[in-house]
Amino acid sequence: MSIASSQVASSKARTGFLSGVGLGLALVLLGWWLVPAASPLSAGAAGLILVIYGLAGYFGIPRMSPVTVRLVGIFGGLAGLVFAAEIVLEYVFLPKDNTVWGYVEFGTVFVLFFIAGMLAAYQSGRIRQGLLTGVGSAMLSSLIWLIVVLLMFYIFRGSARQMQVFLAEGDYADFARSGMKDFNTFIMEDFFGAGFYHLLLVPVLAAILAGLGSLPGKRLARVRARKAGSHD
Repeated sequence: MSIASSQVASSKARTGFLSGVGLGLALVLLGWWLVPAASPLSAGAAGLILVIYGLAGYFGIPRMSPVTVRLVGIFGGLAGLVFAAEIVLEYVFLPKDNTVWGYVEFGTVFVLFFIAGMLAAYQSGRIRQGLLTGVGSAMLSSLIWLIVVLLMFYIFRGSARQMQVFLAEGDYADFARSGMKDFNTFIMEDFFGAGFYHLLLVPVLAAILAGLGSLPGKRLARVRARKAGSHD
């Protein structure tokens, strides 16, 4: 890939990611507008983590290699698709208990982060690239998760179908234990809190998994290099 084409790809990736961050911020603000009784602290925390994502994307993406940008797009997009599919399918099939769905969802996503790190380390021969690819993939997929989960919440807000989803997720039981009096305020704050912790913790877990995947990836890269050297 030429320098010009790699710069174009990097610019498109940054524009797309920052557009997602902007949409996420708009959805957080919409939630606070719909439920003004929601804690400013919870809304602010969700907004803050998105601002951090935006800064990381603005300054970080141009410094990534074209290979890393491509791998982040592939694995981050796949993981985001898994997150989005689970959210949408809950509203379609209305399971009585979504515990197994969650295990399958996060299990699949964590495997993708491991493979992303391994493949990046194999292609580059560097563990650092594996870590960067895993974290970038986690950030992209988490941003997709936030956008989809808030969109679905707003689209089905107050509907009987959404009530079934909340029952499956145990939200009404959590509300009863919370001691709060207004469910709308509780659930909005719950979404804000979930958004903050999801966007914060998933990249941390991805760094661990991608780091583990990078170890065999780097080893395989060395084996490949030795074989290539023996043929010269």
